[in-house]
Amino acid sequence: MQRRVPKPGPTQGHRMSRRGLAAAIAAACVASPAAFAQTAQTAQSSSITQVLLYPGGAQVDRSLRVPAGATQARFACLPAALERDALQVQAPTGVNLGELKIERVARDSLPECRQRDPRVREIEQQRAAVEAEIAGVDVSLGYLKGLSDREARPGPALAASLEALRRNAQDLTSRKQVLQERLTDLGHELTAAKAAAPTASTQVSVATLRLSTAQAADIGLSYRLSSAGWQPQYRARLDTATGGLVLERLAQIAQTSGEDWNEVKLKLSTVRPRQAKELAPLQPWTMWLHQPSARSRTFLDDAAPVAAAAPAAPDLSSVQITGSAVGQVRFDPSVFEGEFGTEYDLPQRVTLRANGAMSTVDLGRTAATSRVLVRVQPATDAAAYLLAELPRPQGSWPAGPLQLFRDGALIGEVLLRFGSESTWTVPFGLDERIRVRVEPDKREGADTGFIGARREVVLARQWQVENLRGRPVTLQVLTAAPVPQHEDIRVQAQYAPPVTQADWRDRRGIQMWELPLAPNETQRFQATYRISVPKDAIVTGMP
Repeated sequence: MQRRVPKPGPTQGHRMSRRGLAAAIAAACVASPAAFAQTAQTAQSSSITQVLLYPGGAQVDRSLRVPAGATQARFACLPAALERDALQVQAPTGVNLGELKIERVARDSLPECRQRDPRVREIEQQRAAVEAEIAGVDVSLGYLKGLSDREARPGPALAASLEALRRNAQDLTSRKQVLQERLTDLGHELTAAKAAAPTASTQVSVATLRLSTAQAADIGLSYRLSSAGWQPQYRARLDTATGGLVLERLAQIAQTSGEDWNEVKLKLSTVRPRQAKELAPLQPWTMWLHQPSARSRTFLDDAAPVAAAAPAAPDLSSVQITGSAVGQVRFDPSVFEGEFGTEYDLPQRVTLRANGAMSTVDLGRTAATSRVLVRVQPATDAAAYLLAELPRPQGSWPAGPLQLFRDGALIGEVLLRFGSESTWTVPFGLDERIRVRVEPDKREGADTGFIGARREVVLARQWQVENLRGRPVTLQVLTAAPVPQHEDIRVQAQYAPPVTQADWRDRRGIQMWELPLAPNETQRFQATYRISVPKDAIVTGMP
């Protein structure tokens, strides 16, 4: 026997259709915004694949995926101030490229370019979550109130039910009060975040590239910006017990290009892309003879004519980034002069806002063993200074500030600027455990020679250095001896103990002692100079 299932009546079927339609509409309402956003992003949005920062600018590389059969690639939301003559397009084999059109439009005219501050967006999302939770608490309180208004039969269960309602209502009311306080705090935070949010530029650039491709492809676009850059910074950490020296490379980066760089691959270069391309033509060397005029016959008129002054070269001492909500950012390209081209490839991705705020990134570190010295220059300062001496590190080291840490304590900051020397000496501040005493100069004078034809001065300088440390130190003492610049100036010098190196580091007249100094040991030094000059001569630097 077959059982027949009754068909739903018109009313029942109508209700089911409405329910299904409502569910479909709800699902579409939930899914369609994301789907539409994804479609728009796939069709219009490009992503930054890499940023190369160099002194006084940056090169940004973008990529856009185009589908098979596409006839154009559209790069929207580009900075309005990009260098258009430096635009480059990259496409794989099989993609035919056509006209590249650049136009500047209002930011608000493109929905995908409208910017919202991430902090403001985050607070607004938190506010929405708190408001939703408050609405849920209100629904629960309303339900409990409805239960309390119903008639209840007297009996043992009534007291338990009332107690349960009271506890739940009390918990929900307390929870609502906490949420309202949190909502008030978020309101204050939102006001502050909106005030601190940078104002985006009102204009953007849109690059439209005509093309033809039979298959999906990635189209690349590179452009340069002048409103970005980086500056080197260093840290040196010395362990005085072992002589271990760790040198950290850092970079301060900033940009005000008009576009935020979120989680981008970042490279730093020491080479500026716009430099002199070739030598200027060499001009002939000509000589002219000018006869003096009748009105003036001074010897100055016979001098060679002075060439006309060349126009002043542009001031490249600094590149200034303006438009920052935080302040002006300045980078000095001169610190990279004379440096070999070097690139630093950062392993971590970097987020850099377009508000000019400085960020610091780590470029690695170098470990070396140095020779720790204590240096004294009695003629300039009756104190001892700690130094670390080591061979100059290999590689490119643009000039920049160097922070000094001695045994974990910050000592100060100096400028790291290498010259042509092969040995690098790093100062690490005053050594209070080395005592220096400078005694007053002793001076004697007399006339010598036939009837006093010459004048002679004997100058004796003495000082002593005491080691109050619990371990031996290597002591260097430097003094400047008189250097005659004329054959009639005669100098005889005696040193006790004998100097270790005369004309130290090819500096004429600089004498250097170097010796170990044991704990609690005191070392005396003496320099005696016998200087003879003509009696009536006026000698500069005569003691």
